[in-house]
Amino acid sequence: MTQMFELEIMRLVGPVDLVTLGRLVLTMVLCGLIGLERSGHERASGFRPHILVGLGACLVTMAGAYGFPELTGERDALRVASYVVSGIGFMGAGAILRHGTTVRGLTTAATLWGCAGIGVTVATGLGWLAIFGTVLFLITLTVLEWLEARLNFGAPVSRLRIHLHDDNRAVGKALDALARLGAPVKRATVLPAAGTSALLDVELTRALTADQAPLLARQLLTLKKYVAQVDTAIAPLDEPADADEPEEAQGAEEVVPLNLSDEDLLKDLNDQENQQPTSRS
Repeated sequence: MTQMFELEIMRLVGPVDLVTLGRLVLTMVLCGLIGLERSGHERASGFRPHILVGLGACLVTMAGAYGFPELTGERDALRVASYVVSGIGFMGAGAILRHGTTVRGLTTAATLWGCAGIGVTVATGLGWLAIFGTVLFLITLTVLEWLEARLNFGAPVSRLRIHLHDDNRAVGKALDALARLGAPVKRATVLPAAGTSALLDVELTRALTADQAPLLARQLLTLKKYVAQVDTAIAPLDEPADADEPEEAQGAEEVVPLNLSDEDLLKDLNDQENQQPTSRS
């Protein structure tokens, strides 16, 4: 009776193959390393999602390649795995966010797609190829990111850290205010802050001077309903251009021409919520 039960269990779960189990563990480790790097950038699709994508791709590939051994005749062992490559695109699309002209999540979407590739590669028995690919992934995400930041591909930039009150329209109001002030936004990232507030980290495409930064912060603070505090970090260009200097000297570094003189420029952004349409009798 016991032997029959054991045979039924073996028929149900199949034979235990330590090689396939080891491939799953290797996939978990490799994809976890990439997920840890993404988690360090405060991405929602971080550690565990990358592992789950890799394990899923590995399982699907091994099921297509080694499942149903009783079937005979010509069969495509990687037919199921081919659908992983296209299917993972739906998850990658969910990791990409767009706010105005700013697009975020492209790198995370690419790493999710790459983890699916790692899972497929490990499942086919090419573990060393997957390990080498993971190393290249991590070099691209860390070393090349550092190199890209050092090269900067242009003029120095300045950063603004805008502390927002708990309001679902605060981000849009702050970005609208920056557009009115003429501040060219390169990247805007919303981060969680204390309590229910939020932190808007804004990177400008060009540098602010030392006298522009406090004026810009003061303008943003006029949005009392939305903006609680503004921290500025100016780039190496920390001195205003002297009007008496030659034009060639002033053009050595391009300064943002901000509209900071009009103190009422952002006033209507605070008043819009209080204005109710008047009914006609």
